[in-house]
Amino acid sequence: MNNYKKTIKTIFAVIGLTFFAKFLGFFRDALLGSKLGANMESDAYIMALNSTSIIFVNIGAAIVTATIPIIVRIFNKATKKEAFSFVNNLLNILIFIACILTVLGELFSKQIMGLLAEGFEYYKFHLTVQLTRIMFPILIFICITYVFVSLLQSMERFKVTSIISIPANVMIIVFLCFFSQKYGVKGLAVVTTIGWILQFLVMTPFLYKEDYKYNLRINFKDPYIKEFFSMILIIIIVASVNQLNILLDQKQASFLGHGKISFLYYANILYQAITTTTVLGINTVMFPKFAEKAVNLSEKQYAQFIAAIIKLMTFVLLPMTAGIVLLRNPIISLVFERGAFTHHAAVITGSVFACYALGMISFGILDVVNKAFYARNDKKIPVQYALLIIVSNMILNWILGPKFDVVGLAIGTALASTVGSIGLMRAFKRKMGYLDVKSLWNTFIKVILSCLVMAIAVMPTLKILNVYFYDKGLIGKIIVVIIPSIVGGVVYAFVTMKLKLEEAFTLYNHFVQPLIKKLKGNR
Repeated sequence: MNNYKKTIKTIFAVIGLTFFAKFLGFFRDALLGSKLGANMESDAYIMALNSTSIIFVNIGAAIVTATIPIIVRIFNKATKKEAFSFVNNLLNILIFIACILTVLGELFSKQIMGLLAEGFEYYKFHLTVQLTRIMFPILIFICITYVFVSLLQSMERFKVTSIISIPANVMIIVFLCFFSQKYGVKGLAVVTTIGWILQFLVMTPFLYKEDYKYNLRINFKDPYIKEFFSMILIIIIVASVNQLNILLDQKQASFLGHGKISFLYYANILYQAITTTTVLGINTVMFPKFAEKAVNLSEKQYAQFIAAIIKLMTFVLLPMTAGIVLLRNPIISLVFERGAFTHHAAVITGSVFACYALGMISFGILDVVNKAFYARNDKKIPVQYALLIIVSNMILNWILGPKFDVVGLAIGTALASTVGSIGLMRAFKRKMGYLDVKSLWNTFIKVILSCLVMAIAVMPTLKILNVYFYDKGLIGKIIVVIIPSIVGGVVYAFVTMKLKLEEAFTLYNHFVQPLIKKLKGNR
């Protein structure tokens, strides 16, 4: 099997496993919406969750981004033993720093929430502070988890890192089903914290299988450690942009009344789940190759390599954006509308969901181009555009929030990401001295045309199905989502093939065609 075909199959395997893990996350969040609804307690839990677990995950993503190029380089130049020595040194240093930050977070949780949730009333504010203190130790477990993820992905063990969230999600689901009424949101916060411990424990058997052994080693003078810390703070800022924007949205929403933060949260977690499943499924497999390509290819060749990934992102993410906009209400209704989560809440959440999705392609481009810069040890440009996105979102929130409520906040976030992605691509072109913009525009226009044809096919299908199945319970809701999705996917595939999009033929030749042959062979 050639390397390209193997890479394509690995990407789809990672996307498939990640999707399965995210499906459990969907079910978990659907239960969360059913049990908590959109009210004062849900707002308190979500604000505390976003201020700890979710924003700390961006620190984890930054650890992976900074660490993988170093580990890959050590593997290529030295021995596995030296790579493990670096990993243990990094792990111990990060645990030490995380413990200090956790103590500070516990001591100053009230002040932190005073900045992020100043619009909360007295009881709601103090509940949020209590939940934040319960979940602050998550930072320690996230550091351990993502150092392990970095090591496994550097050794091209992508599949196990795609499913580490499954045990945690199962535990939260069990809690929501059987114990949530007794222990409430405080019990949920404890279970959320324990879930992060499970995430790094899941990986330990696979690490030991690779002969990794932990040892207590700390050496701040290690040149690889110095390189890591020269990158990590910048990468954390860039990796945290999306969650910082969500926190800015939620801060603005805290002045808009009960439930508004919950609408943003439920829409965003679904949007993030769909987006990251695809974007990270591609970039998880490709990123270890970035460092190698950055060294071995000329600037023009490297720019062509990055442009090919951007075109693949465009080919995959734009039809997903169109699908979310068209099916926003059926999707939100299927996932969340039950129990305390009313139809009215589902409609508002659906609108927010669709508006966040408008920034999906920008998310993909930002992730690719930022990592392209990191692989060349360029930290300055990504952080400049990260700050531009944050400032743009603050301004747009101030303009659009009062006029369009939470929908305006979501639109502002999508627009800010779009501005940042366009600017970052232009900066990449200037840095490399080359970027085939004509080819990128050609792909973009053909994909947009294909999405328009897809929409023409999906809209009447959805209208007919809504008449006959929308009020037929869970099965009816599944039909209303699945059938238009299949129709849209088939039409999109057909049109992109007719328009001779290279990405369509690549996926067909290396994935669909072998699958068809295999199915025929089984007959």
